[in-house]
Amino acid sequence: MIPTSVSVFLDYQCNFACDHCSVGSSPETKFEMPDDLRGDVFDELETLDTLQLVCFTGGECTLHKDKLLEGIERCSEAGLNTRIVTNAWWAHDMDNTHDMLQDLVDAGLDEINTSYDDFHTEYMDFENIVNMIEASLEYDELSAVALACIIGSEEPEYDLERMEAAIEERVGRPVGEIGKLHTLQDAAAPMGSGIQLDPSRYSAVKDVDVGCRDVVSTFSIHPDGSVKVCCGHAQFYRPDLTMGNLKEDSLVNIIQNSQDNLVYWLIHEVGPKRLLDRMGVDPAVEYTGICHACHDLLGDYRDEFLEYVRENRTELIKSDVFLSDRTEKNVARLAENKDEIMRKLDDIDVTGTDDKVRT
Repeated sequence: MIPTSVSVFLDYQCNFACDHCSVGSSPETKFEMPDDLRGDVFDELETLDTLQLVCFTGGECTLHKDKLLEGIERCSEAGLNTRIVTNAWWAHDMDNTHDMLQDLVDAGLDEINTSYDDFHTEYMDFENIVNMIEASLEYDELSAVALACIIGSEEPEYDLERMEAAIEERVGRPVGEIGKLHTLQDAAAPMGSGIQLDPSRYSAVKDVDVGCRDVVSTFSIHPDGSVKVCCGHAQFYRPDLTMGNLKEDSLVNIIQNSQDNLVYWLIHEVGPKRLLDRMGVDPAVEYTGICHACHDLLGDYRDEFLEYVRENRTELIKSDVFLSDRTEKNVARLAENKDEIMRKLDDIDVTGTDDKVRT
């Protein structure tokens, strides 16, 4: 659980009010990060040596363009990769699309993510997405462009296949041949604005019966200063997923304390669905994703789960943390590649390093 990426929520407000939004964002959901806290956030991020990527999200982060550009520039100057998640409302024509992208690239943006599906059709035409993707491919400074599609019914009007076909028609080549363009499809989670969704009408797209590798590795910082253990749906509704608050403690301390949390380790290594299975829980519906299962584990079944952890603490630490499947695989991989690793270590130039490690 080494923290390598962070999602920074500049605001929960969005100019859309999609029926599947776990943040519950809308034009009325105004919760902007204060300027003084925002400055502290960037100061704190620079103290985390393992951090590689800062993702600006929300809500719709581009509604605060000047503050967004300032944040991108500061993170970029600190040597961090930067990403934004946007609904592309601003890409209604190619001139406006290029104007926005040029400003983002000039500030130092490396990656841009967007999404479209049946939940977005009420607020924006898919043409905006095609405009944004076509224009983004023209900027060498952007190393990655991603399009996500969220499925919330058995027969969606907009699925990934339809959207990829539209993109291929516009850019003149198959999506699979565009190296920096990444597409993915996932299932909606019945949380937040999506609480009314019926998960029995659609199935999980990804494997649910696995550990959540995002825990602590990808954390999030929110407008109230809270630091949460992931950037997934359940973080908004389960207090156990809040690691601390920057108004009360440093980011380094918050992260260090989280790495001693057995609950986080179990969600990371075992996964919420397998933990529920071990406890003998038979959910009324199939889970649409890891976040859906985590929401139940730390909600309806929280007391039973914590009792299970207390009763089996020693064995859980031994079997699922120190001797987990992933640990065993990593050890086996190291043993298998021992000679190659040793060769690479021999090639490392240590002449400029501290006297303590010189040979």
